Amino acid sequence: MTVLWRIILLASLAFPATWCRPAVAQPAGDQVPSLEQIHDSRFLSEAPFLMGRWADEGANVMYAVLDEETGATSLVRYNLADDSETVLVPGDALVATDTREQIQIEGFSLSDDGSKVLILADTERLWRDNTLGYYYLYEIDTGLLRPLSRRSAGLQQFAKFSPDGRHVGFVRNRNLFVVDLFTGRERQLTYDGSSGRIINGTYDWVYEEQFGLSDGWAWSPDGSRIAFVKLDETETREFALVDLRSQYPSFERYRYPKAGEANSRIKIGVAGVDTGTIRYIDSDTWSADKSDSTGYIAQMGWTPDDGTGARLWFIHMNRAQNNIDLMIAHPDSLLPRTILSESDDTWVTTGDNKITFLDDGDHFVWLSDRSGYNHLYLYRTDGHLETAITSGRWEVTEFHGVDEQSGSAYFTATIDSPIERHLYRIDVSVDAPETAIGPSPERVTMDRGTHRVGFSPDMRYFIDSHASAIAPTVVSLHSTGGERVKTLEANETLRERLATFELPAPEFTTVTGADGDALDAYLIRPTDFDPGRAYPLVLYVYGGPGSQTVVDDWGGSRYLWHAYLAEQLDVVVASVDGRGTGGRGKAFESQTHLQLGVLESADQIAAARSLGARDYIDADRIAIWGWSYGGYVTLMSMLTGDGPETFKAGIAVAPVTDWRLYDSIYTERYMSTPSKNPGGYDVAAPLTYADRLAADQRLLLVHGDLDDNVHFQQSVQMVEKLQRAGKQFDMMMYPGRDHSIYGEGARLHLFTMITEYLREHL
Repeated sequence: MTVLWRIILLASLAFPATWCRPAVAQPAGDQVPSLEQIHDSRFLSEAPFLMGRWADEGANVMYAVLDEETGATSLVRYNLADDSETVLVPGDALVATDTREQIQIEGFSLSDDGSKVLILADTERLWRDNTLGYYYLYEIDTGLLRPLSRRSAGLQQFAKFSPDGRHVGFVRNRNLFVVDLFTGRERQLTYDGSSGRIINGTYDWVYEEQFGLSDGWAWSPDGSRIAFVKLDETETREFALVDLRSQYPSFERYRYPKAGEANSRIKIGVAGVDTGTIRYIDSDTWSADKSDSTGYIAQMGWTPDDGTGARLWFIHMNRAQNNIDLMIAHPDSLLPRTILSESDDTWVTTGDNKITFLDDGDHFVWLSDRSGYNHLYLYRTDGHLETAITSGRWEVTEFHGVDEQSGSAYFTATIDSPIERHLYRIDVSVDAPETAIGPSPERVTMDRGTHRVGFSPDMRYFIDSHASAIAPTVVSLHSTGGERVKTLEANETLRERLATFELPAPEFTTVTGADGDALDAYLIRPTDFDPGRAYPLVLYVYGGPGSQTVVDDWGGSRYLWHAYLAEQLDVVVASVDGRGTGGRGKAFESQTHLQLGVLESADQIAAARSLGARDYIDADRIAIWGWSYGGYVTLMSMLTGDGPETFKAGIAVAPVTDWRLYDSIYTERYMSTPSKNPGGYDVAAPLTYADRLAADQRLLLVHGDLDDNVHFQQSVQMVEKLQRAGKQFDMMMYPGRDHSIYGEGARLHLFTMITEYLREHL
């Protein structure tokens, strides 16, 4: 068999596989890779470590293997430590009774007793991921394969076994269904799901984009109840994407709430599986009016059973996103009780990593930046704070769990440097008083750079995906103590290919920002750099809240292209993380509140002028470029303050040009609503400054016309403003391409164009 993919679905670690064109051979004697090798092949791509998902214990994972000759996929259990392998589901047995065709495993899950497998096949994309498809039930002992439901009824989503093994639940056409595994009977639990109105068990576009939520339902631990979200998007407004590539245009319409516009109402329902009875929690998120009082439910689930039964928990967030409440309700009364509240003058962050319940059913770990830095806190489920697990002027970026046998908590943090990520261990005592000062964290990963870690469910092993700015990813298996058990993917082929080139390495440094702060930066200079010469400068920016471009991590195609520019165009490439970016605490990040773009662009201008004052930089030949938020900051940097005198050229790819045109959740978190902050929206919009484009500045706007995230509308409105101001500029539109501008040669065309644009104007 030939392994095609082994998709890792760990709680905190993912290595997605991406289709690319075949490898392009390297011409002899090239000092740097070609644009084709960088942007139109897998020649210099990392070999993805595609290893299924963790099994229940030990170093065991499960994955799907494709036999390229027969087209059959088998489900295999594999021990990473000793290379032993067991076939759980043979691919040649997967012939569907409803289609008479062989199905391929595109997703899977096992029942708790390990006797049955749910297989997802024939998937289709909804928004970002292939969450739609058809599920099949496979019995391991008998080899029986049967469809979970009728294909004619429609595509299914998010099917899951009940913990007691009696049922499988799933979503179809925005409604919830359950199938009795013993009788085969299918029952519908909700009936009001409909396009453009009610959603049950899943989320709308903006919840998925900004909260990362798509699966919206969960079994209770005893399998007797289902908790699910219900959204009403009736009052949200529709946005149409227009595809003009055919004789007559086609339209894709979807609900996209923009800043200040009506959001979907949301609430949580609890359905009795046997009775079908549904009751709802009063979460104050289903208000009858369209005011700002309607908030969000940012997470929800069930607590572990503490011996008295599990309870339903959820995180309520107000629309301003500056207050969150952790609420818990008993499934019988459904009366929510506030366990913990947090407020901030700017915003409070949430996400998958915010709360982790411990197996004892009586404690949870809470991630909060209340001290000014992201840290871990141990609480009882009644809301009593046991202890602060971590503290200091550094950030916890990810919590991996507590080994409850040893009493050790594991987390990734910036203790040693804001541009690196390492795994740490710290002792946790549930008996420590609230004022106790805990022990110092112990660093587990030692190699410089960035470590992305995923633990086995029993906390005995972790997989470490490690890279640095000068070395691509190495994936290895480790025991919890940190000892390396085995290298799983060394990326030797990529390392050998990279060794044939002379690539300039990023140099980490600091640059002075607009307020005098030292900002993290990197420089990429030509390998034959001569300090006596004056080089053009290309500044790369992203700059969005909490983001970082200056990290000690493998930069992939972006780094390789920047190295290409340094060598082929004889320029210096730099990137600077200004105010508002991550890794340096909440105060540094939240300075941009209510004034996005203002401080970020001021810092980019100051950084460019600071670098331009160095002897080896030609201050008259400085360009700036960025994508998405980076495209937005590019425009703001070129057009505001001293930008027209600082930047000779700029390339803005898929930029925001007015925050009134962007989605509600993201925009209002940082800008409030347009009605409450009209002046802030004006000063944060590149549209406001279109007339400041200088005659000697060269601007290239780039956008895909089917961008569902930052709409093509944003660039269209910028074009109109520039034209009305009598400004000359350049523009490239990519028909049929979304926010990534990818596929059918678009990426190579884009970077070839940008390269030549910089060559011409620098």
